[in-house]
Amino acid sequence: MMRRLILSFLWALARTLFALRYKVVAIGKANVPAKGPVLLLGNHVSWIDWLLVQFPLRRRLRFMMEKRIYEWRSLHWLFKLGEAIPVSQRAVKGALAEAQRSLKAGGAVVIFPEGGITYRCRIEKFYRGFEIIASETDTGVIVPFFIDGMCGSRWSRTVRKYTPERAGWRRVVTVVYGAPMPMDSSAEAVRDAVMKLKEYRAQ
Repeated sequence: MMRRLILSFLWALARTLFALRYKVVAIGKANVPAKGPVLLLGNHVSWIDWLLVQFPLRRRLRFMMEKRIYEWRSLHWLFKLGEAIPVSQRAVKGALAEAQRSLKAGGAVVIFPEGGITYRCRIEKFYRGFEIIASETDTGVIVPFFIDGMCGSRWSRTVRKYTPERAGWRRVVTVVYGAPMPMDSSAEAVRDAVMKLKEYRAQ
Protein backbone atom coordinates (compact mmCIF):
# COMPACT_ATOMS: atom_id res chain seq x y z
CA MET A 1 0.00 0.00 0.00
CA MET A 2 2.75 2.45 0.97
CA ARG A 3 4.69 1.71 -2.22
CA ARG A 4 1.58 2.39 -4.29
CA LEU A 5 0.96 5.70 -2.53
CA ILE A 6 4.56 6.81 -3.03
CA LEU A 7 4.42 5.90 -6.71
CA SER A 8 1.15 7.75 -7.19
CA PHE A 9 2.57 10.87 -5.53
CA LEU A 10 5.78 10.77 -7.59
CA TRP A 11 3.89 10.27 -10.84
CA ALA A 12 1.54 13.15 -10.07
CA LEU A 13 4.48 15.42 -9.24
CA ALA A 14 6.44 14.38 -12.33
CA ARG A 15 3.42 14.86 -14.58
CA THR A 16 2.84 18.37 -13.23
CA LEU A 17 6.47 19.43 -13.72
CA PHE A 18 6.65 17.73 -17.10
CA ALA A 19 3.59 19.59 -18.37
CA LEU A 20 5.37 22.92 -17.87
CA ARG A 21 7.82 22.06 -20.65
CA TYR A 22 6.03 19.50 -22.82
CA LYS A 23 2.58 19.20 -24.32
CA VAL A 24 1.95 15.49 -24.89
CA VAL A 25 -0.71 14.65 -27.47
CA ALA A 26 -1.82 11.02 -27.14
CA ILE A 27 -3.54 9.23 -30.01
CA GLY A 28 -5.07 5.77 -29.80
CA LYS A 29 -4.99 5.28 -26.03
CA ALA A 30 -7.99 2.98 -26.34
CA ASN A 31 -5.76 0.53 -28.22
CA VAL A 32 -3.99 -0.30 -24.96
CA PRO A 33 -6.12 -2.86 -23.07
CA ALA A 34 -7.01 -1.90 -19.51
CA LYS A 35 -6.00 -5.35 -18.28
CA GLY A 36 -4.36 -8.53 -19.45
CA PRO A 37 -0.90 -9.18 -20.93
CA VAL A 38 0.35 -6.36 -23.16
CA LEU A 39 3.74 -5.91 -24.79
CA LEU A 40 4.25 -2.31 -25.94
CA LEU A 41 6.93 -1.88 -28.62
CA GLY A 42 8.05 1.32 -30.32
CA ASN A 43 10.78 3.70 -31.42
CA HIS A 44 13.42 5.10 -29.06
CA VAL A 45 14.23 8.80 -29.50
CA SER A 46 15.20 10.14 -26.08
CA TRP A 47 16.13 9.40 -22.49
CA ILE A 48 12.61 10.27 -21.34
CA ASP A 49 10.64 8.09 -23.77
CA TRP A 50 9.54 5.90 -20.88
CA LEU A 51 7.78 8.90 -19.33
CA LEU A 52 6.18 9.85 -22.63
CA VAL A 53 4.73 6.36 -23.09
CA GLN A 54 3.49 6.12 -19.50
CA PHE A 55 1.99 9.55 -18.82
CA PRO A 56 -1.05 9.32 -21.15
CA LEU A 57 -2.07 5.94 -19.70
CA ARG A 58 -3.74 5.14 -16.40
CA ARG A 59 -2.36 1.63 -16.47
CA ARG A 60 1.06 1.16 -14.86
CA LEU A 61 3.77 -0.15 -17.18
CA ARG A 62 7.02 -1.99 -16.54
CA PHE A 63 10.04 -1.05 -18.62
CA MET A 64 13.04 -3.04 -19.71
CA MET A 65 16.17 -0.90 -19.52
CA GLU A 66 19.95 -1.14 -19.65
CA LYS A 67 21.36 -2.38 -16.36
CA ARG A 68 24.06 0.33 -16.26
CA ILE A 69 21.33 2.98 -16.32
CA TYR A 70 19.19 1.04 -13.85
CA GLU A 71 22.10 1.16 -11.41
CA TRP A 72 22.63 4.93 -11.55
CA ARG A 73 22.94 5.95 -7.90
CA SER A 74 20.71 9.00 -8.19
CA LEU A 75 17.81 7.16 -9.83
CA HIS A 76 18.25 3.50 -8.89
CA TRP A 77 15.72 3.80 -6.05
CA LEU A 78 13.14 5.19 -8.48
CA PHE A 79 13.69 2.51 -11.12
CA LYS A 80 13.49 -0.17 -8.43
CA LEU A 81 10.32 1.35 -7.00
CA GLY A 82 8.80 1.37 -10.47
CA GLU A 83 9.80 -2.29 -10.96
CA ALA A 84 11.87 -1.63 -14.07
CA ILE A 85 13.54 -4.72 -15.53
CA PRO A 86 17.31 -4.31 -15.93
CA VAL A 87 18.97 -6.11 -18.83
CA SER A 88 22.60 -6.59 -19.83
CA GLN A 89 24.55 -8.92 -22.10
CA ARG A 90 25.41 -11.05 -19.06
CA ALA A 91 21.87 -11.09 -17.70
CA VAL A 92 19.69 -11.42 -20.79
CA LYS A 93 18.02 -14.70 -19.79
CA GLY A 94 17.06 -13.41 -16.36
CA ALA A 95 15.58 -10.21 -17.80
CA LEU A 96 13.60 -12.10 -20.44
CA ALA A 97 12.29 -14.50 -17.80
CA GLU A 98 11.19 -11.61 -15.57
CA ALA A 99 9.36 -9.95 -18.48
CA GLN A 100 7.64 -13.26 -19.24
CA ARG A 101 6.56 -13.63 -15.61
CA SER A 102 5.10 -10.12 -15.67
CA LEU A 103 3.11 -10.82 -18.82
CA LYS A 104 1.87 -14.17 -17.55
CA ALA A 105 0.62 -12.37 -14.45
CA GLY A 106 -1.41 -10.04 -16.68
CA GLY A 107 1.04 -7.11 -16.69
CA ALA A 108 2.09 -4.58 -19.32
CA VAL A 109 5.74 -4.44 -20.38
CA VAL A 110 7.44 -1.82 -22.56
CA ILE A 111 10.46 -2.64 -24.73
CA PHE A 112 12.36 -0.44 -27.18
CA PRO A 113 13.36 -3.08 -29.79
CA GLU A 114 15.94 -0.85 -31.49
CA GLY A 115 18.21 -1.57 -28.54
CA GLY A 116 19.22 2.06 -28.03
CA ILE A 117 18.39 5.70 -28.70
CA THR A 118 18.63 6.67 -32.36
CA TYR A 119 21.31 9.12 -33.50
CA ARG A 120 19.65 9.77 -36.86
CA CYS A 121 16.04 10.56 -35.98
CA ARG A 122 14.80 7.49 -37.80
CA ILE A 123 13.32 4.14 -36.90
CA GLU A 124 16.19 1.68 -36.77
CA LYS A 125 16.19 -2.11 -37.08
CA PHE A 126 14.04 -3.95 -34.52
CA TYR A 127 15.86 -6.77 -32.74
CA ARG A 128 14.13 -10.07 -32.06
CA GLY A 129 14.60 -10.31 -28.30
CA PHE A 130 10.96 -9.51 -27.65
CA GLU A 131 9.92 -12.49 -29.80
CA ILE A 132 11.42 -14.80 -27.18
CA ILE A 133 9.34 -13.13 -24.47
CA ALA A 134 6.17 -13.24 -26.55
CA SER A 135 6.67 -16.90 -27.49
CA GLU A 136 6.11 -17.94 -23.88
CA THR A 137 2.91 -15.90 -23.51
CA ASP A 138 -0.26 -17.75 -24.53
CA THR A 139 -2.58 -14.75 -24.34
CA GLY A 140 -2.32 -10.98 -24.71
CA VAL A 141 -1.39 -8.61 -27.51
CA ILE A 142 1.41 -6.44 -28.82
CA VAL A 143 0.65 -2.71 -29.08
CA PRO A 144 3.02 -0.75 -31.35
CA PHE A 145 3.67 2.90 -30.53
CA PHE A 146 5.41 5.85 -32.18
CA ILE A 147 6.91 8.90 -30.46
CA ASP A 148 7.14 12.06 -32.55
CA GLY A 149 8.54 15.45 -31.57
CA MET A 150 11.58 14.59 -29.44
CA CYS A 151 14.23 14.69 -32.16
CA GLY A 152 16.69 17.49 -31.49
CA SER A 153 15.70 17.87 -27.83
CA ARG A 154 18.28 18.05 -25.06
CA TRP A 155 17.20 14.54 -24.03
CA SER A 156 17.90 13.03 -27.45
CA ARG A 157 21.08 12.07 -29.28
CA THR A 158 20.07 13.87 -32.46
CA VAL A 159 21.33 17.29 -33.53
CA ARG A 160 19.48 20.59 -33.45
CA LYS A 161 18.57 20.48 -37.13
CA TYR A 162 15.85 17.98 -36.23
CA THR A 163 14.18 20.36 -33.80
CA PRO A 164 10.59 21.03 -34.95
CA GLU A 165 8.88 24.39 -34.84
CA ARG A 166 7.53 25.24 -31.41
CA ALA A 167 4.60 27.13 -30.04
CA GLY A 168 6.55 29.28 -27.59
CA TRP A 169 8.70 27.59 -24.97
CA ARG A 170 6.83 24.30 -24.83
CA ARG A 171 7.63 21.34 -27.06
CA VAL A 172 4.71 19.44 -28.57
CA VAL A 173 5.16 15.66 -28.55
CA THR A 174 2.82 13.09 -30.05
CA VAL A 175 2.59 9.52 -28.78
CA VAL A 176 0.58 7.24 -31.07
CA TYR A 177 -0.61 3.84 -29.81
CA GLY A 178 -1.40 1.56 -32.73
CA ALA A 179 -3.94 -1.23 -33.17
CA PRO A 180 -3.20 -4.40 -31.19
CA MET A 181 -1.25 -7.13 -32.97
CA PRO A 182 -0.96 -10.87 -32.30
CA MET A 183 1.63 -11.76 -29.68
CA ASP A 184 3.50 -13.91 -32.21
CA SER A 185 4.12 -10.96 -34.59
CA SER A 186 7.65 -10.79 -36.00
CA ALA A 187 10.12 -7.96 -35.46
CA GLU A 188 9.70 -6.93 -39.11
CA ALA A 189 5.90 -6.83 -38.81
CA VAL A 190 6.00 -4.72 -35.64
CA ARG A 191 8.53 -2.31 -37.16
CA ASP A 192 6.31 -1.92 -40.22
CA ALA A 193 3.35 -1.14 -37.94
CA VAL A 194 5.37 1.51 -36.10
CA MET A 195 6.48 3.02 -39.42
CA LYS A 196 2.83 3.42 -40.45
CA LEU A 197 2.11 5.37 -37.27
CA LYS A 198 4.47 8.11 -38.48
CA GLU A 199 1.61 9.63 -40.48
CA TYR A 200 0.28 11.06 -37.21
CA ARG A 201 2.14 14.29 -36.48
CA ALA A 202 2.02 16.69 -33.53
CA GLN A 203 -0.27 19.62 -34.25
